Amino acid sequence: MRRIFGVGATTELRFIAGTVEEIGGLFGGGTLDLPGGPAGSAPGEQFLVDLFPPIRTNLRELVEHIYRGLSSGSAEQSAFASGKDAAAFDQFERVLEKVLAAIVEQERRLGLMNLFWLAHSKVAAEVLQEFFSQRGVKQSIKYQMHPFLAGVHRNPLERVWARFKHRNGNILRQNLGADFNTALIDCIVDDQLPLTETSVARLNFQQILVENNKRFRLTFPEFREMHATFRDRLREILRRKDPRALESIRRWLPDARPEAHEDERSINRLLFDERVLVCLLADLTDTGEEGFRSPLRRLERVSRRRWRELVPDYLDLLQAVKRSEVVDLARQRIDVVAQLQAEADLRVSYEEGRLFRFYPDGEILKLARKITVVFADLRGFTAASEGGISERELAQQLYEVFDPFASLVERYHGRIDKFTGDGAMITFGFSRVTPEDERNALRTALAIQEMMAQLRASGRTTFSMGISVHTGRAQVAHFVVDDRAMDRTVIGRNVNIAGRLSGSAKIQGATIGGDAPDEAAQTHAEGGGARREVWVDESGILFNTGIVVSQDTVEELVRQGVAEPWARGDVHGYRLFDDREKKNILLEYVGDAKFRGVGRSIAIYRLGVGEVEAGNGALPARGRA
Repeated sequence: MRRIFGVGATTELRFIAGTVEEIGGLFGGGTLDLPGGPAGSAPGEQFLVDLFPPIRTNLRELVEHIYRGLSSGSAEQSAFASGKDAAAFDQFERVLEKVLAAIVEQERRLGLMNLFWLAHSKVAAEVLQEFFSQRGVKQSIKYQMHPFLAGVHRNPLERVWARFKHRNGNILRQNLGADFNTALIDCIVDDQLPLTETSVARLNFQQILVENNKRFRLTFPEFREMHATFRDRLREILRRKDPRALESIRRWLPDARPEAHEDERSINRLLFDERVLVCLLADLTDTGEEGFRSPLRRLERVSRRRWRELVPDYLDLLQAVKRSEVVDLARQRIDVVAQLQAEADLRVSYEEGRLFRFYPDGEILKLARKITVVFADLRGFTAASEGGISERELAQQLYEVFDPFASLVERYHGRIDKFTGDGAMITFGFSRVTPEDERNALRTALAIQEMMAQLRASGRTTFSMGISVHTGRAQVAHFVVDDRAMDRTVIGRNVNIAGRLSGSAKIQGATIGGDAPDEAAQTHAEGGGARREVWVDESGILFNTGIVVSQDTVEELVRQGVAEPWARGDVHGYRLFDDREKKNILLEYVGDAKFRGVGRSIAIYRLGVGEVEAGNGALPARGRA
């Protein structure tokens, strides 16, 4: 849930402040993880979810069946309660169990289980709203259904839990992790409101706290009387500006406005904080004022329950409401696709890793997808490490380069997959594919080289760097390290190619010390012996101390319509205008490189920056990066 909060909600919070600390307290202190993208990557992005259609269909049939049973005559209700007609229950449980089993099989600590329950609760609330919006349907029965709805969700969940707990050395613990927190699922199943309310902002306590609502023991008259008592006392304390109370409120709820004691929304937020209620209870109990005790005595006479019995039920209701608002806020980040949405559009989203398909069969999240990989390797590092330099000094030199390195990657929404001692592997499209991946990879590569130039100019490093950018299909893999840790990386042929492109100058052809090409290679001439950072010799060997971009990446940029052919004299390639950085990016073709173990030669482009020329320097709007 930490990836949900901190991103702007679409509705104003009514009962909670929405802080990470508050969420931790409501859900037992553990993290409530969701998948690493897309929500959390940038404000306004949504999780796109496709739920197995029979779940909605069978749930709708089940709701109708439960309603008929609860609204019929006494004899029919008795037969319904005895479970003689359980087909609707069994059918829904079988479908849900199959989907839950598929999630556990593929979970690998991705956050799929929590995402499913959030999406499913959203659908369930919509189903109940649709049914109880019909003319003539009794609203009160909606809140009498909870024992049945909780049962048909809890039963298949517990069967799946038991099955995988005793399979292959506890797959449940391995795939979900030792720290998996079930509090979100428990809230959805047991707190009623996530299954019955499409929006907690429109909560109506008079409709909810009805007779035979077995989830909450508090009746609406009891709630109304208690809430009014607390509200009046709180307003009295705030009006007289009690310094101890104000200090406590500001410490507990920094965003609260205690001075706005006449504003119902501000007061409501305070009244739903258990710390404030404890203070009010202590204040009320200690006063001994008849004016205070009179409402309590009246309440005890009406409810025929003692005050100390009512308070736990009141607090239970408040906690359930607050947890449900957390669920509601999280669900705002989820779009459940409509059944009539075009399959072709869904297929594109699925292939790009942007759609989660919760079906009994098939892959929930497409983990083999187009990935852009950037490798960055220091040149001269091996020779330096073999010289007369201590390990500590060597580490300090690496820190000079890689400490500012991370912020550059973050700026352009990349992910540092791993550090490799004298280099790093960066991925774009790991969480999900975006149209900006290739351009962000180029921006990152250019920013890294600019950083290296500044470090050399200031004398903070003597190293140069070879960088490669390659786009291709790769598998996002999640390896279990232990009960709590995972290693997430991308694997496949295209990852290996990206590494070859970067490390070519130190693993192919003539090299000295295993790290740098020989002097003849370093001073390969173009029109009079000018040194070049990237070039391919006559035999197809690639040398790289600059930025190499593969043909596959260039083709993707051309396919997107952001790069156009470019030539100047004998030099040719492609050009795109980077509207974000306000510069022309040039991709100069330097030759076709050959690699051992790769069945084809790869066209190589040198990445550079050109001047933005008046009139024709920038690309037209349709082709801008």
